[in-house]
Amino acid sequence: MPSALSEIQRLRSQIRHLEQQLQRQHLSLNNTETSLASPPGSFAPSPASASADTRLDRRKEHGIPQRYWEGIYTSTAQSRQTQYYGPASSFYFIGRMSSYLATALQQPHSDHHMQPNSASTTFATPTSPKRGPLDVPGVTADGTIAADTLTATQEDYFLSLFWQSFHCILQILDEVDFKEHYKSLWVAPGKSRKPSALVDMVLALCMQYGVAFVPRSGATTQTQVVVDGDDATIAGRWLYRRSQSLLSAELESPSVTTLQCHILAVYYLCNASFQNMAHSTLAVAVRTAQILGLHIEPPESMPRKTKELRKRLWWTLFTVESKTCMKLGRPLSAQISEATCSLPADDPELAFLSGSSLALSEDNVTWHTYNLQNTKLILAARTVYLAFHDKCAEVLATLGGTSLYSDAQALETCAHFLSTGMECLHSWRHSLPNGLKTKRKASGEPFSIDKSPLDLELYAPVWLQRQRLLLELLYHNLSMNLHRPFISFSTVPSSGSNSSLQHVHEHADACVDHANAITQIMHQMMREGDTLRGWHEAFQWQWNATLSLIGYILAYPLAPSTPSARQAIDSAIDVFETLGKNVAIAASAVNVTRDLTAKADFLIYRASGNDLTTSATPSSAGLGDLQANGSGDFAAHGSNALFEPDMEPSGMFQNTLSGMDLAFTVDSFNCFEPLPPGSDMSNLWNFSEG
Repeated sequence: MPSALSEIQRLRSQIRHLEQQLQRQHLSLNNTETSLASPPGSFAPSPASASADTRLDRRKEHGIPQRYWEGIYTSTAQSRQTQYYGPASSFYFIGRMSSYLATALQQPHSDHHMQPNSASTTFATPTSPKRGPLDVPGVTADGTIAADTLTATQEDYFLSLFWQSFHCILQILDEVDFKEHYKSLWVAPGKSRKPSALVDMVLALCMQYGVAFVPRSGATTQTQVVVDGDDATIAGRWLYRRSQSLLSAELESPSVTTLQCHILAVYYLCNASFQNMAHSTLAVAVRTAQILGLHIEPPESMPRKTKELRKRLWWTLFTVESKTCMKLGRPLSAQISEATCSLPADDPELAFLSGSSLALSEDNVTWHTYNLQNTKLILAARTVYLAFHDKCAEVLATLGGTSLYSDAQALETCAHFLSTGMECLHSWRHSLPNGLKTKRKASGEPFSIDKSPLDLELYAPVWLQRQRLLLELLYHNLSMNLHRPFISFSTVPSSGSNSSLQHVHEHADACVDHANAITQIMHQMMREGDTLRGWHEAFQWQWNATLSLIGYILAYPLAPSTPSARQAIDSAIDVFETLGKNVAIAASAVNVTRDLTAKADFLIYRASGNDLTTSATPSSAGLGDLQANGSGDFAAHGSNALFEPDMEPSGMFQNTLSGMDLAFTVDSFNCFEPLPPGSDMSNLWNFSEG
């Protein structure tokens, strides 16, 4: 307990110090401004009105920067309605790659075709049929929605999956209490059990996990990429719907069980690719936790078992919310400065009190240690993330812009700042107990980027192996995302002279190294076991890593790390093919990855100085394959395409279209087609502009 309290206090102190430092810098910067800049064509305010505007500007009063790094507005769901994703998101990176390809290949590219098919692009909600009105199932006498019926035997099977899979990762349920609750729902032999939002949500999550092990029957090469009503990512959807219906009666008087359902629902929605629904559910979950007082230290009068469960609930929610917001590049809701709840414990006594069937492991590491270390990892990454983006906002305020890619020196300044901040993550890695590390062959180091193969412990329990693997994959994914903004698709102009981009290039290399590490782990685990099968988040990490690999070789076609990155992409395709036998989104990822890689191979070939009109085609993916897919007559564009600065994607796209006499549809990825009269291609690349 003292060590946990000391750790949380240290992290809080570090965050407060960073916030105070940035506030002083922002106030100093703002005090030098005499008036707000007027947009072109507007009237400049009088001195009196400018002074009044300054007094009323709460942003200035609190030292909030006047500029920030703007993201992208893009449609990622079935609807054409756009949503906002920040610069840290994979969608922003996809938009940058799309704009780069549009210029490099002199052909418009839609970011919609750089994403695999998913349930969220096929269905409006997890429970609605494809391209039709919401199919509302029958309503029971008590007002709840009837779900597809599972027999008692089937429910017992799926619930048994929970204790060896999610329970060791998502430690928010008391196993003894849950089993007693479940038993109480069966009031009479031969009758259906009573409705329970918690049981329904656990079953839905376990069906989503379990069905992912079942091969898709009758699927062909063409149909295996189609997300239909039988897809594993939305298995158990009617149980999810009934759970949500039951929870609607608990909005005014939520309980701990209500919060548990919300957290489970977030995982279900994320696995099903409904990221915006998951984000909205997280907002409700955070408010519910605060209503229950979980953000403050539990009363001393509570039994220790209950107190620790409340702590795990709060910090699990905190980590999930932080991880999701960083992934989407959106503002964080749960503030650490407003929480006094100490970190959860992980001692053997507590593990015994929990009543779980999970045994202890070596090095005095219990099954609760994963929860504690996962929380510390997210706290470290969150600290770096917030400090880095505040630094970017400070630099942009000085430049008066909304993107770092317009000035090389600004990019390098932020890169240097991140280099010092990454030590926070490195410190976490060095302090991690050995019992939560997967050993390596050939004297390799766990949690490193040395590409050494895993040395899987033969007799380690599955839950412990899964904890080790997921913790390492999460570490690499968080690190990769922090480094990725510095993959620059061109040499940007500099306001200074002879500026060096050393730190920018180091971060780009580090990004691809972490992407390689994720791919190497996933590729080996697909060949040697089922520990990560059915774990949908692992697929999402692999897809995220694949985007980084492709982006890197597009930006640096002749870099020393490009050959290994290109080989890693082939390994990623193998991973997707293995998972694609069971899940449509993975099968679709194979096609998307191959298409993007073919274009990257073409650009690598061209960057090597080959004459496409006389030389042989690239051997990796083949220019012939590219042309066979109808991707256009690239040889007609000559050996070098127009490479512009890594500008905001909308500006780059407008430059691409300006030299074309025809408009093209983005729904046809590989061929030119006239747009209907009145169509505006630029709306599909709707990035925020400064």
